[in-house]
Amino acid sequence: MLMCVAFGIIASFVLSGCSKTPGIAVSAQWDDACGECHAGMLQAQATGGHALVGCDMCHAGASTDGHAENPEGVEVAIDWTIDACSPCHADEARTYLYDDNLQVGPFGGSQRVPVQPKSDAFPQYKDVVAGHAFAKEYNEEGAHAFMLEDHYETTRGKFETCVQCKSTKVAYAWSTGMPITTSDDVRVTLTHTKTETQTAQVVTVPKGTEVTWSSTEDDHLTRARAQFPDGTVYTSYESTDTADGGTKDFNMMWAATIAATSDTMPYGAGCNHCHDPHSAKPRIVREALSRAIADKGVNPYAENSPTSFDEARGVDKGTVICAQCHVEYVCGKSGVDGIDRDYFSWSKAGDLHDLYGATFGYQQDWIQQTIGEPLIKNQHPEAELNWNSPHYAAGVSCVDCHMPRVISGNGTPFKSHWFTSPYKYQDAAVYARFATATGLQGGELPTPCSLCHEDRTQRGIGQQKRVFERQGVVQARLAESSTLLGTITSAEKPLTTAEKATYERALEAHRKAHALWENLIVSENSMGFHNYGEVMDAMADAEKLAGEAISAAKTLSSR
Repeated sequence: MLMCVAFGIIASFVLSGCSKTPGIAVSAQWDDACGECHAGMLQAQATGGHALVGCDMCHAGASTDGHAENPEGVEVAIDWTIDACSPCHADEARTYLYDDNLQVGPFGGSQRVPVQPKSDAFPQYKDVVAGHAFAKEYNEEGAHAFMLEDHYETTRGKFETCVQCKSTKVAYAWSTGMPITTSDDVRVTLTHTKTETQTAQVVTVPKGTEVTWSSTEDDHLTRARAQFPDGTVYTSYESTDTADGGTKDFNMMWAATIAATSDTMPYGAGCNHCHDPHSAKPRIVREALSRAIADKGVNPYAENSPTSFDEARGVDKGTVICAQCHVEYVCGKSGVDGIDRDYFSWSKAGDLHDLYGATFGYQQDWIQQTIGEPLIKNQHPEAELNWNSPHYAAGVSCVDCHMPRVISGNGTPFKSHWFTSPYKYQDAAVYARFATATGLQGGELPTPCSLCHEDRTQRGIGQQKRVFERQGVVQARLAESSTLLGTITSAEKPLTTAEKATYERALEAHRKAHALWENLIVSENSMGFHNYGEVMDAMADAEKLAGEAISAAKTLSSR
């Protein structure tokens, strides 16, 4: 029985006041200099955890005799790097940037070198997702410290839409409309252009290139634009405005996006992805998430769920912050209709089939090569799976398990920012290496699970192994139904009206089974740990649906 109590995660998120103040503290002097244009930010800072930090500590050029004195002549630059925060929050920075390249437990972890293809664990995955870029390259996840670099270096196709998770600069600029201007010439290797016979193309994005990103609220269409200093404009879309003068060019838009974020390589996502830099309070910057919450609530499966992050209770804030990335989303150019979209479904796996059919006519992802029909390509729905789980019901958020309390070298307790498996925190040898590398006090382990339980590590591992065994049955059935459906669609003999109806039933059953399996098994990173009961029930449903698809398809393939 869970014995958890709701933890004070809001307080744990709020960073303490800065102990080093190289700038001038927020005061009447800054109020006089900046208050006319930035009153709201100054007020938030004056009453928050950064009240003693001067504006010039994070904004180059913001000195009272610089931009404040000459707003038109002196531009202010935002320091997006973790280095901007580390003088006062060195412990948080060190733990965030730590990586041990280890897998502890049978699944998950952060082993990225050498790469671990997903197909090692799911040998029929490439058959199930035939024709998708992930069939070309899809590896097990690495540490947060390498998010942007890993995404940049992958050889499969990728899109600027996806970089919102990998880069705070892009996510913030996307939601605010603020342009990002490159500060240097940047050479970008287009890794996805490399073939067996040709080296990858290299382009140079010049200093002064201005990049903007956005998406439309009603139809979720991505609009990315890069203007070079010579006036050349590249876009992610076909421009209908002759005054815009843009040329649709995926490679140049991708190169401009990487150039604009190169100063934060390899991690990309910095402290201000989750912390408001003025008030130091928790925040979200991913616009698609804000829209989803406004439309469906913080947890659409709970009654009277608030429709804004600020109104959410603590357990939800601790999960929603991670949901900026750890969710199912439609992101990037569709392989069906070629449209570049940015959309959070904000729904559990069982609802995706109907939702995507109604919202996008099932055109949002890709065409399964063997079957020749559109399917759903799932992402990583940790937040959705956690909704209404036993841990969620007990008042536990992502933060409580993945950011346990640790002790710095000087004896100060703080939340670890090594967002890793709790198994690692509870492994004495693994934790000792982490503590030594980051300057923490050793000794007693943080053991986040033991705050509520006696040691249940082996029970959790046992559940994960049962989930993995169960999904193997579904995986095999999906591969079989894919082959059978493909045989039908490639046959020269046309289907009768009655046979078409049978085929549509088989296809729908396969689609539903696929959505459950890939969403909760391949894409979700806990192998059932986040909600064991829901996943086991879903696998039973997926097995039944895949079986129905096989039975119906067999009656047609043997005609």
